[in-house]
Amino acid sequence: MLTVAPVLGGEIVRLNQKNLSLLPGGKEVDGMEGDWLMRNDLVVAVIGAAYSDREANQMVSSIQGAVIDYTSRRANNDQLVVYYPQGARVDVASADTIIVLRATGASVQLRAIRYPTPAEPFTSSTTYTLNDGEGFLRVTTTYENKTSEPVTVRIYDQLRCDNKVDNVAPKESSHLAYLQNDWYHAAYGVATTDQKLYTEGKVGRKNLIKLGYEIQYAEDSVRLSPGQQITVSRVLLTGADVADLQNQYMTFSGEKYPSLNIDLKNTSGKAVAEAFVTVRDAQEAVLSSSLTDASGRARLYLPPGRYFVDATKPGHDTLRREISIPTEKTISLVMQPQTKLLLQVTGTNGDMLPVKVEFRGTKGTKNPMLGPDTRSEGAFNLFYSHTKDFTVPLPPGNYQVIVSHGPEYQAEVRKISVARGETKPLAIQMNRLFSTPNWIIADLHNHSTGSGDSNVGREDRIINLAASGIEFAPATEHNRISSYTDVIGSLGFQNLIASAAGIELSGRPGPGDINHQIAFPLRTQAGRRGYGAPKTDKDPLVQMSRLYHYDQDRFKLMQQNHPNIGWLYFDKDRDGEIDKGFGTESITDVMEIRETLADLPEAVNGGNTDTRSFHWLQMLNMGYRIFGTANSDNHTVGHGSGSLFNYVYVKHDKPAEIDPVEVAEQVKKGRVVISDGPFLDARVNGALPGEEIKAKDGKVNILVKVLTADWAPVNTVQILVNGRADSSLIFSQKTHPVMFKKSPAIFAETIPLVLKTDGHIIVMAYGKDENIGLVTGGKMKTALPIALANPIFVDVDGNGFTPNRDLLGQPLPTGKKKGDESEVE
Repeated sequence: MLTVAPVLGGEIVRLNQKNLSLLPGGKEVDGMEGDWLMRNDLVVAVIGAAYSDREANQMVSSIQGAVIDYTSRRANNDQLVVYYPQGARVDVASADTIIVLRATGASVQLRAIRYPTPAEPFTSSTTYTLNDGEGFLRVTTTYENKTSEPVTVRIYDQLRCDNKVDNVAPKESSHLAYLQNDWYHAAYGVATTDQKLYTEGKVGRKNLIKLGYEIQYAEDSVRLSPGQQITVSRVLLTGADVADLQNQYMTFSGEKYPSLNIDLKNTSGKAVAEAFVTVRDAQEAVLSSSLTDASGRARLYLPPGRYFVDATKPGHDTLRREISIPTEKTISLVMQPQTKLLLQVTGTNGDMLPVKVEFRGTKGTKNPMLGPDTRSEGAFNLFYSHTKDFTVPLPPGNYQVIVSHGPEYQAEVRKISVARGETKPLAIQMNRLFSTPNWIIADLHNHSTGSGDSNVGREDRIINLAASGIEFAPATEHNRISSYTDVIGSLGFQNLIASAAGIELSGRPGPGDINHQIAFPLRTQAGRRGYGAPKTDKDPLVQMSRLYHYDQDRFKLMQQNHPNIGWLYFDKDRDGEIDKGFGTESITDVMEIRETLADLPEAVNGGNTDTRSFHWLQMLNMGYRIFGTANSDNHTVGHGSGSLFNYVYVKHDKPAEIDPVEVAEQVKKGRVVISDGPFLDARVNGALPGEEIKAKDGKVNILVKVLTADWAPVNTVQILVNGRADSSLIFSQKTHPVMFKKSPAIFAETIPLVLKTDGHIIVMAYGKDENIGLVTGGKMKTALPIALANPIFVDVDGNGFTPNRDLLGQPLPTGKKKGDESEVE
């Protein structure tokens, strides 16, 4: 555990390039140059600078004067997303100026002031105080009406940790309101001795800006007469768990709760450490919680009443016991011994290879719950490794264990039975089935905690990607330019995966299906909002142009994310009539086809055509030279990473040698094969995807090679000319058995074709009536295995390629609404 030497006396410093090392550790650190750091001998906090546009990302807005990092110095574990002492705002400054009242000494103070606005015609100021010897931050907010008319002030705080945290204080009034993030051993609370607090549930719809919990006061709204003011005082607490917060509250308030001592052992009498112990009421609200120490003990604090004590730890059984407080002061609990799997997984040469391990319960055994989907070392029933030897705790039972490392490796499947208390060894050597010289596996869209709508740790994301076989991944956080290169270096993964500085510029609140764009490689600018991120705009063209021209028009790839093609390109006003759209096509290099890739075989062969991939074919025929990509857009640790990806043709294909500029250039040129498993090498007269060639006689030879693991079976190769299917250009294992071999080199043929007019050629290889579910779970588990090479353009008449403007028998899509459009990915 990283520790920081104590300071003598408190201090407040303005963060700059030279002192960023003062920032605390932890998954949720957001402080940057320009922010204010306060610390004493026990805690450290970071207050957002009062820049008019200071935000953490798309989902954490208006953090001026808010607490954005906070932890004890002993734990050095910041898990706070944000604490707004004057309520949360979106795109409206929470503070206009910050004044340091006392920078050093036994007590340090900083004040954040917000001036009146037409919407909030009152002055508000929050003073933060850190006193030596106090492990909490004192927070005092004064609201004052300086106008000549009465004003109404709504008084509440907003506290936010991980988006899925739901261990919170009961809604009933209390002097202490709190949130606990069990798996990251952190809790945050607001406490006051002079009035009661109420914890209100999550605010706003999922994935929108107002996430978190409101801490409401007895006087929710106050009417202030001219010249009148009201002051609210409280403390902001940080600790390892709710019991830690309760203990701190009792220390400064003088109030005492009855204590409950827990003694937890296994059936052999051995102490069970690091078990979650939680006390809940009849409504399942959390009243206290703690983690057992090395001796298996924990102390909880409870008001009189009857409750339930739950004790749980992965690999052990879960206990529940009813208790009565204060009658019971100490209870002993006995767990069954831990059950675990000791794995050793190596690559083909016996070296360390990160892998994805999935545990599927069989014979009545349920899938295990190894942790939340923000962690690599236990995300639901998945585990992502970053060492050769690792241990996974499991409930006793029967499992199918599936170990994988992306598309080019065999999935190793084992059936095991683990008895209660058993430590079962399992050694596996991974087998690489094929390699793809000059092609790298890239995921150009993913998220971690820097995005705000994800709470995945940055290391966890890289382990997740690398274990899934991804070799290149720019960081694409919402409205924050960043890179994973530093994390890759700290993990020692340079030979496995590379990264680049990038961004997903995301209009707030969107709409996500027309106004999210990715660019890389980019220059990061320390001390600038979003590390240089351009400002967003409601108009996709305005916003995308800012990104396109960022850094004096320096070269970058421009990708349109998950577009609603009809709305963005053909129906700007959404009236159902075709128009010119928003006009972003001239600065768009590629667009995400994503999961609709798997819909295309059905769409072109007589099935449903209302899908993005089919609309993309129509665009190609209309003359739009925008290539397709397939990315995970993964916001969690899980199957998403590796379920959709791009094979990109490059000169430097070893991860340690990958040049992000070259990758961006090649993707811009369309040298991309999009896939959910198979590898496809498709060339027309030697030309790669994205290229344009001349064939004056119309004669071309199409080289098609397919490599795939047996978990992504391919039984069909189909060639589309100008987006249209032709039965003579469908080659299946059933109709052309001699063309198909055994995995991995399943298909290698040269197919002659004569074109009468200019045409773009797209080659698809897929497994009809098959799926990728052995390795890929989640929403992609039923998807058919498929790879698609971006179009190769053939100029037959020698006058340059001319699109045929064939709409493939369907009208162009429009922008008419189709239900919920709250997507903000």
